[in-house]
Amino acid sequence: MRVLLFFLSRGSFLCCAFVLFLLLLDVEIPVVLAEKKPVVPAETIAKWHRHHKLFKEKRLLVRREGEAQSVSAEEKEEKSGWEDRWEHRAKVVEKNNNDDKNNDAIAGKATSPNVAAGKEEESDLALKLFRKIPRKKREEILRALENFKKEQEAEEKEEGAGNRKEERNEEETRRKLELLEKERKEKERKLAVVVAREASVAEAAPSTGEKGDDDGFVPVDESALAAGTVAYGTYDTCDTCEMCSVEEPPKGVDTGKAAKAKETASGTTRDGKIHCKKCFGCNVVLSRLESNQNLHGKKVKMFAGASGAAVVRGYTKEHGNVIIKSWCDFGGYKQHPETAAKHPLTCNEETQSKNTQCPIKGGIHAYGECNYKFLNALDKLTVDSNLTGVVPRTWTGSVKTFLPWDGHAVQGHKIDVRSQFYEVAKGYSIEAVYGSSVAQDTVEMFKNIKHEEVIKAATFDLLFSEQDRHGQNVFVTEEGDVTLIDSEGCFGPTNSLLLPGGQKFEVYRIGYNAVCCGNTPLSCPQPAGERTAPIVAMDYRCHAKDHFVGFDWPKGVEPFLRKIQKMTEDDVHEVYEMTRKEHATHLKRTVDELLELGFEGALLKAYQRQNRGDGLTYGNNYWYPITRACCGNDICPMRVDDAVGRVNIEKSTQGELAEKLWGDKYVHGLDVKNSPSATLLALSSLNVPKPETSADALVDRLKQQEQQQQTTRKTH
Repeated sequence: MRVLLFFLSRGSFLCCAFVLFLLLLDVEIPVVLAEKKPVVPAETIAKWHRHHKLFKEKRLLVRREGEAQSVSAEEKEEKSGWEDRWEHRAKVVEKNNNDDKNNDAIAGKATSPNVAAGKEEESDLALKLFRKIPRKKREEILRALENFKKEQEAEEKEEGAGNRKEERNEEETRRKLELLEKERKEKERKLAVVVAREASVAEAAPSTGEKGDDDGFVPVDESALAAGTVAYGTYDTCDTCEMCSVEEPPKGVDTGKAAKAKETASGTTRDGKIHCKKCFGCNVVLSRLESNQNLHGKKVKMFAGASGAAVVRGYTKEHGNVIIKSWCDFGGYKQHPETAAKHPLTCNEETQSKNTQCPIKGGIHAYGECNYKFLNALDKLTVDSNLTGVVPRTWTGSVKTFLPWDGHAVQGHKIDVRSQFYEVAKGYSIEAVYGSSVAQDTVEMFKNIKHEEVIKAATFDLLFSEQDRHGQNVFVTEEGDVTLIDSEGCFGPTNSLLLPGGQKFEVYRIGYNAVCCGNTPLSCPQPAGERTAPIVAMDYRCHAKDHFVGFDWPKGVEPFLRKIQKMTEDDVHEVYEMTRKEHATHLKRTVDELLELGFEGALLKAYQRQNRGDGLTYGNNYWYPITRACCGNDICPMRVDDAVGRVNIEKSTQGELAEKLWGDKYVHGLDVKNSPSATLLALSSLNVPKPETSADALVDRLKQQEQQQQTTRKTH
């Protein structure tokens, strides 16, 4: 600008024109120098990254497969966006190497000195070319390379994490498979006899309805039998047996081999006993109870009981599948093989005087005929009271068979004893399903529990005074059916989870520690548990209209009550063949209270004869204050999974009569304020309707009406 002003001051036109020309020239040069290539767009850089990633993967694939890749002299590398000239020129140099050397380099093999020198020359040339690129362009390239490196490292890190996760998953899967395989082998070992015996029954059972059809029979391989072992025999000729059948032997099966073996010394073992692979002539096939059942893909525990009695599954031609129970004289069978406790080999009745009375309680360990007689009397009473729908039929029968071949000490031993047979209870024990909480996969089953079945079951426990009705011997099905098992505790104190106020119920309501603290190592007293087990919803009140039964008995119960009421104690004792006369006395007293006071009144009278629970002592002869029924988690703190939400299974809301007895609010814990005597007094003030449904009541009412009519006619 100073030069321009100087020439303008001189006034020379030519000079001014020249200066203007220089000025223009001076302006143009900086413009030319400032003109730059546009900055590389992010999208172009991303495409370049992808291109190099694909290129790298392609080279890696070639290296792994050992395939030679040749690059033709005419081939040119196409770039996405702009072209990296220095890299392209390096590629042009690289293509001049011969194909064999190039293949060896890709495969990772040793290269010759000439090839190494060529590679060094390539690097020098590439470096020189790169330095000729403008500075800002080089910076852009370096930034792109740096971004590419970071992206590549991130991908490699992510890929490594994925590989590690995949390895962990593979390891976990492998462990699970090993565990499943181990469980499968153990199950096969323990239940081999069950499967084999079922197969034996299926082989011998008629498939077309005609007896003796032996289609599908699998013969025993007799080529490698040990000394003293034969393929086939009978109950009488075999000393031990692996698979026993209740059917006749199929055609062509020689069951006389066992008898023949006993006649020859070469066919016997050192103790002279014959072992049979398969035998015929048993009257029942036995198998050990499973430890678990399957419910919606989950294992549900099967409880075998803590009494020490032998409980097994059985199959008979007459009754099909049955449960068999024995308290003594069952071949040394142990219900829990892992324990040292042995099943008594003889029953107490065999060693006692014939005049010795049976125990007052049923189902006593080491007794046989006393327990059987007790249960058969109870079965007759159940039939007459029309309650067999919730209690399996039971009878005493002969067991001529072999113990299950299941790997335990007395497997395959022959027995010929009397035992108690039961119909099989369907479903699952309610403690196994709802001992913890109501889950999503069991909530529908919970809602399906049939109200009328619970009322029948509760009536059975009150009428016959069951003292040991806990959650392991109440079964429910997915359809809602209810079944009671193990009712050997009848004609004692009233203690059932179906009846509020007993110890069994209270344990599920506020917890074992709060009810029976003295039976635990804890310091006493203990507070009530924070949550309530869902089993408390089996409370009969949740399934009765307005939470009150009164005199609204299940169908068929009232005629039975009227029948027992008219009988003497001696008649009841003799007709039903009871083991003790005290049982008849107990039953008649309960019947009188039911007919006079109704369901709730008889329950309170039973508790009135029992002791007040102190929160310390475990036992059946206790009562506890009764609060409003807990039928769902909207009433009490019932354990229900969060995913389930609100659930309540009551038949109807609590009515006026129930509210006056138990209160309008549920009280959790030990602060319930009532007693059997106080509640009985409240009940006596209520106007509980007594429907005239019995025949005798109807006849009396008709006679009264007829007498009134005659009196009216005489008056007129």
